[in-house]
Amino acid sequence: MSKLTLDGFFSYCKQIAEHIQLGERMASLSGQSTPKLTSGVGNLYYDSILPYREDAGPQTREFLARVVDVLLDFIQKVNDRDEKILEFKMPEEMQKVLDLHLPDEPLPLKQLLEDCKVTLKHQVKTGHPHFFNQLSCGLDIISLAGEWLTAAANTNMFTYEIAPVFILMENVVLEKMRAMIGWKTGDSILAPGKYSLVALCPIYMLFLAARHHKFPQYKEKGLTSIPGHLVMFTSDQCHYSVKSCASVCGLGTDYCVCVPSDERGRMIPTELERLVRYHKDRGHVPFFVNATSGTTVLGAFDPLMEIADICEKYDMWMHVDV
Repeated sequence: MSKLTLDGFFSYCKQIAEHIQLGERMASLSGQSTPKLTSGVGNLYYDSILPYREDAGPQTREFLARVVDVLLDFIQKVNDRDEKILEFKMPEEMQKVLDLHLPDEPLPLKQLLEDCKVTLKHQVKTGHPHFFNQLSCGLDIISLAGEWLTAAANTNMFTYEIAPVFILMENVVLEKMRAMIGWKTGDSILAPGKYSLVALCPIYMLFLAARHHKFPQYKEKGLTSIPGHLVMFTSDQCHYSVKSCASVCGLGTDYCVCVPSDERGRMIPTELERLVRYHKDRGHVPFFVNATSGTTVLGAFDPLMEIADICEKYDMWMHVDV
């Protein structure tokens, strides 16, 4: 056996250290260990890293790397069928676990990292294979990486001058989206979703577009240009925003007619036509039908083709809430 040299011994020790570091890294990804900051970085505050200190690149990198470790650990658990979907606690008990007070002074980075861990520990794992509640789906890792990228770029897409790459990306994506629905032209403005702070903006705009389409003179003449009271129709399983639209836009909730649905939560076309005829016979003006593809409770899809035939027959605007 050859004699071990001093250089060989140090090389052997270095290999062992690298294996230990690798083992700790893999353990952190599998939830067997908890990502931690070194004391030199953990005791720093927000103004000790970028962008406040230009020479704090290594400290900034360490802090963000540990945050990513926490996120990767969470992603691992989300996709583990043996993990619970939620560590449920009643609100009173949860408030004892969480430190939710707002301090007047900043907290050190190690505390921020711990807060990230606690937040995710008590978060519902909506991407879990056994999560069956509405509106959420599994986490797409590529999309997550894209979201990290856009958050790091931290730019607004006002003009090409300020966001050249994102503007070109947006044009390509919107062109593809328009092609999928048969549109050759269109602008680059997407309405805020109905679950945002401006929750009802899309349905408001659609209501106004439908009214203007049927009565373009409304812009100048107002209500006096409409030969009767407008009536809109929607499923009794629709989103609450439709009723709110009728209230805010001046139609009145009594004239937002809920059409009965079948046992699977789908609008019944024969009932829709019956109610349209009922209101026409009373001098009202049916002008708008809201159909739904994926209701919030039952996930029902209204029979769009049959509804479309009725809308065409009675000259009504048809909107599909997806």
